Amino acid sequence: MRLAVVLGVLAFALLAAKASSDGGISDRLARIVPERMAADGVAGAVVVLIEGGAPVWTGAFGMADPATGRPMTSDALFRVESISKPVTAWGAMRLAETGRLDLDAPVDDCLTRWSLPEGAGRITPRALLSHSAGIGLGDYAARFPPEGPRPDLPEHIAQDVTLITAPEPGFSYSDTGYNLLELVIEDCTGEDFGALMAREVLSPLGMTGASFDWIGADMPVGHDLRERPVATYVYPGRASGGLHATAADIARFAIAGMAGADQPVLSPEGVAALHRPEVAVGGLFGFAAQGYALGHFTETLSDGRAAVWHGGQGHGWMSHVHLVPETGDGIVILSNSQRAWPLFATVLRDWSVSLGTAPVGMASVLRAERAARGAIALGLAVAALGLWRAYRDAWRPLPLRVLAGGIALVLILWPLWAATRDYLFLFSILPGLWPWLAAASALAGLGLAALAIAPRRRG
Repeated sequence: MRLAVVLGVLAFALLAAKASSDGGISDRLARIVPERMAADGVAGAVVVLIEGGAPVWTGAFGMADPATGRPMTSDALFRVESISKPVTAWGAMRLAETGRLDLDAPVDDCLTRWSLPEGAGRITPRALLSHSAGIGLGDYAARFPPEGPRPDLPEHIAQDVTLITAPEPGFSYSDTGYNLLELVIEDCTGEDFGALMAREVLSPLGMTGASFDWIGADMPVGHDLRERPVATYVYPGRASGGLHATAADIARFAIAGMAGADQPVLSPEGVAALHRPEVAVGGLFGFAAQGYALGHFTETLSDGRAAVWHGGQGHGWMSHVHLVPETGDGIVILSNSQRAWPLFATVLRDWSVSLGTAPVGMASVLRAERAARGAIALGLAVAALGLWRAYRDAWRPLPLRVLAGGIALVLILWPLWAATRDYLFLFSILPGLWPWLAAASALAGLGLAALAIAPRRRG
């Protein structure tokens, strides 16, 4: 344990020294973003750096549409996917502070177009905001052409809602929960969600390019995990992932959440409530966050400062916003590629070092890369050793043959199965490495299969 701590401190010190020698963080980002994009096959990205509660640098990289050669621009409009959730949380808190929504009342008090299923228990807007309502993730693949027919929100929720636990037992990330919150807001206020959010949050914060409604702009072309272009689409619900915005819009939103920010939407107490952890985060999310507040993931940096953030991943799009409210530091990263997680992790690692802290939780994606490279090396070693022992050994006991054959079957078949999937978490965190990992696994399987089936040699 002590050795791990010492190695971690040394690694952080080396990163800090390298960042210092490379000049400012903006200079470093201008170098590493194109390099990382090229390595991972990321089409384009826009990055905004925030210091002292103000944007100080914006970089636009790569292509808005590689097929036509259209370059990325800093004012490009993106699908920001789940960054929609913290913006929705601002809307809900705005309604709460102006007496139009009770965050702790049962949602059934408002709902008129749909009712919770029997046995749902007491679900509140606060539980929906903090992902503690016990509702399942939902169908994140429910996508429809912007101009085509799609189910209305009550119909979609009726088909999509799944109760996995009783309300408020713990964290369970849910797109459906936020879409239900959208329905609650509409039924409580009698207004369209998109129009209400534009008037109450987006416009007052100066997010002039942002909208929860499809506006048909000439957006960059999204690209999936196999680098294929993605047709434009919309979701049935908007609160969970339907916001369109520029990087500058998201930077304005982040700045509004800084301590002492001059913004007309929420009181300082309301902003603080949005950032206060409501529930501990576990599972895969636990590698990147410690808690979830109202629409925001939370973590404590290595120097004791509190940070809040949210990311988003959709079909062909990725987004991330990270802020340290106490000091006014923040960063926004938007990409028209679903292969951008390692890019985001690299940017966040170096940004953390520029703040004088250890890398933020989202940078842990880079640990998966190191583990994958180790697994690739191990797979190749097992393949070579298996083939060599199969040739050299004169005798292998039957139990060893059976064990080797069983492991070989798994190592060969899982890459074939993975190749048939449209999405696996592995694809997102290892977009450039997973084919090599799959190949090394298959080769290791062949080496073990040789051990299992090679005929016995006579001495």
